[in-house]
Amino acid sequence: MKVSGLIAEALRSIGIGEEPIECVSLSGGCIHDVRHVSFATGRSLVCKTTMEPAGAEQLEAESQGLQALHDLEQQPLKIPAVLGFFRSTDRAVLILEWLEPGSPTDRMWSQFGTDLATMHDLVSDRRYGFAASNFIGATRQINDWSDDWVSFNQECRFEPQIKWARDAGLLQAEEVARISMVTRSLDRHLPADPHPSLLHGDLWSGNLIPLADGPIGVIDPACSIGDGWADIAMMRLFGGIPSICFDAYAEARTSDDPPSSDRLLVYQMYHLLNHVNLFGRGYVGQVMQIAESLA
Repeated sequence: MKVSGLIAEALRSIGIGEEPIECVSLSGGCIHDVRHVSFATGRSLVCKTTMEPAGAEQLEAESQGLQALHDLEQQPLKIPAVLGFFRSTDRAVLILEWLEPGSPTDRMWSQFGTDLATMHDLVSDRRYGFAASNFIGATRQINDWSDDWVSFNQECRFEPQIKWARDAGLLQAEEVARISMVTRSLDRHLPADPHPSLLHGDLWSGNLIPLADGPIGVIDPACSIGDGWADIAMMRLFGGIPSICFDAYAEARTSDDPPSSDRLLVYQMYHLLNHVNLFGRGYVGQVMQIAESLA
């Protein structure tokens, strides 16, 4: 398949004028159109494309997150390099390094757990938040800076998700009341000042790619500075990641003790509320189950 005029224009903007020999649609692009673009020279890259203003904003935020991960000093994880971000009115293309997929092994998963712990042990900032708001899936994620992790989660994570779900009719009044009772007392479950780590933010198995050259590649972030165990909570939520990875993480982590189960449940409730807003009431039962256990 030939590349679109938009992709060709984006490639020219970063100095690539040669004609691609192949442009293949990639699975997993549920929000944007994602293409693997190959050239006769053997070079490959990824082009993520949108034709909508909201999508362009999402791709720009993704670019910022990937760049933050990539630029982290002593970053041990494999992050695709951002080669360019092209925007023309409502249209946009994010151009990324191609990561060649391979087959996962226990050794790869163990090493990923160790490397993630190493990343989380680095000090990224003394505050919680991020340089800009971004997106968790297609949902806006507020990242206003805060000195208090509990307040940050109340104001920037739970309050927006609850409001959006309530206003859309996805949560009933009694459900909102029950969830809000838990979020008002998050200080029972979360530390006020955990080690400030750079978080991927959306670290489920679909955003982890076992690579042909050995490591696990990491894509599609929703970055912020926060508690590293929040990434672990998301990794555990939907499965697909072997226990050897979590064991290696816990063994390698030096800046924080293993968390209580309630702490992980709080972070999982946030992601489940986001799934309510993205996909509907099918996730409300899981949200309420966690709310009941934390009440």
